[in-house]
Amino acid sequence: MEIADYLRVARRRLWVLIAVPVIAGGIAAYLVLAAPATYTATSTVSAPALVGGSTTNQYTGAQAVNQFVAQFQATAQVPAVLDAVSKQTKVSRADLTAGLTVAQVGASSVMTMTFTTPKRGIAKPVLDALTRETLQTMFSSQVTLSQGQLAAATEAVKAGNAAIVAWEQQNNMVEPTRVYQASLDRINNLLQQASTLAASGNAAGAAAVNGSVAAAKQELVKFGPILAQYQQLTAQRDAAVNSVTLSQQQLSAARGQQSAADPSKVAFVSNEAPVDKKAALVTLLLPVIGAAVFVAVALVAMLELLSRSRAASARSKVGEGSPSREAAAARGPVAHANGGPVVAPVVPRSAHAVSPEVHEERAPAASLPGSSN
Repeated sequence: MEIADYLRVARRRLWVLIAVPVIAGGIAAYLVLAAPATYTATSTVSAPALVGGSTTNQYTGAQAVNQFVAQFQATAQVPAVLDAVSKQTKVSRADLTAGLTVAQVGASSVMTMTFTTPKRGIAKPVLDALTRETLQTMFSSQVTLSQGQLAAATEAVKAGNAAIVAWEQQNNMVEPTRVYQASLDRINNLLQQASTLAASGNAAGAAAVNGSVAAAKQELVKFGPILAQYQQLTAQRDAAVNSVTLSQQQLSAARGQQSAADPSKVAFVSNEAPVDKKAALVTLLLPVIGAAVFVAVALVAMLELLSRSRAASARSKVGEGSPSREAAAARGPVAHANGGPVVAPVVPRSAHAVSPEVHEERAPAASLPGSSN
């Protein structure tokens, strides 16, 4: 088929091409305009101090923004947060999930939460509670974690000190490292005295001092295993003290982030407003009418194919019901009413043959028996 043929078909089926999109658009418009009014509000969270910056922050590095966005979107829709919001606003979790949309603004760390509901007066309270619970869950958890770590480290320090006190009571010795150092200093002093006496020619005095040195060294040997036990206990206590210091630093950073995530400082919730049906209608009509045009074109094609199929079938039936002249001639002469035979003339078919109707007009009538010329 050529373009003219397609245009001819389109003109013949123009009512289909117009009616289908109009009906589809009318149904879509009715569904939008007849639907009950809905109300919406939007919460915008902008907290650049929470992303990047110090390495002690929760979200740092090249992927800080993506991590913050993913965590925010997931936290805003976890059951714990939705249940807390539902308890505060008396809105079911199913309604919260159905009406909530969480999105990122461009490639920034700014987040928006939009809530749409058919009930007036609840969109803004829902977003207030949802924003507060989301930020609190994201950053208060770090405070709770740091507090737990600090408490555990403090208990470890107490346990280490208690173990050291018990060891000192068991060995009747307080701070054996100092005792060991005092013994070393005493031995060094004795060795100096022995050297001085030997240099002055007092061999007896030098010998007596050397005896004291040997006794002191013998006592010093006993400090080996005792000192190893004590050093192990003090090392454990010192590690716990370091953990306390680190946990205090982490707790301070977590509290700083919690303060920076205060909803009253970083979030803005717009007033509730009715959803504009005109914008929704335009948004819906364009794809609906576009789809309806394709459906109309397909329907026209089907109708055209069906029409041609019926016409071909009708022509075939007409051809089968009209016998050819050759078949009529083969049946022989037909008897005339007066008893005389009438022979039908046989016209040979050729490229220049005259149509049967014209031939019948030109052919002379057959002479009947008994008739005059």
